[in-house]
Amino acid sequence: MGEWLVGVVGVVLLVSLFLPWFDQQSGWESFAVTDVIVAVVAAGALALLVVTARFPSASPAVAYEALLTLVGTAVFVIVAIRLLSPPGDVVGRGAGAWLGLLASAGVVAASLTAMRDERLSRPGRLTDSSGVPVSAPREVEALPAPPAASS
Repeated sequence: MGEWLVGVVGVVLLVSLFLPWFDQQSGWESFAVTDVIVAVVAAGALALLVVTARFPSASPAVAYEALLTLVGTAVFVIVAIRLLSPPGDVVGRGAGAWLGLLASAGVVAASLTAMRDERLSRPGRLTDSSGVPVSAPREVEALPAPPAASS
């Protein structure tokens, strides 16, 4: 569920760039580089869905979520600074700017939620590490203890 939430918030972040940010200018028209950074994070949030679907193990997705959390936090700070200190002689802030701030915070929160979303199987329903049902639990091989070291 967390990965879907990250994807949805990524779409909202990308859409916010097309809405008015400052003085009826879209996010694409208002910035020189910030818009590209925000778009990369939005695309990265959408790419998480592909990473999660592509790999049978949860490890790559969790690593990607950790990276997305870090980069998303940086973008949230950049967007917040841009809202506090708008470019040029801007008078008003549009809905896109506030939506971009909320969506960038949402990317961070959803990524953190997705990282924590590693649930155990329901009682009576056995699954492997990727969530695929299995008929029996894996056998754990018992190994003998190593010999005691002599002094």
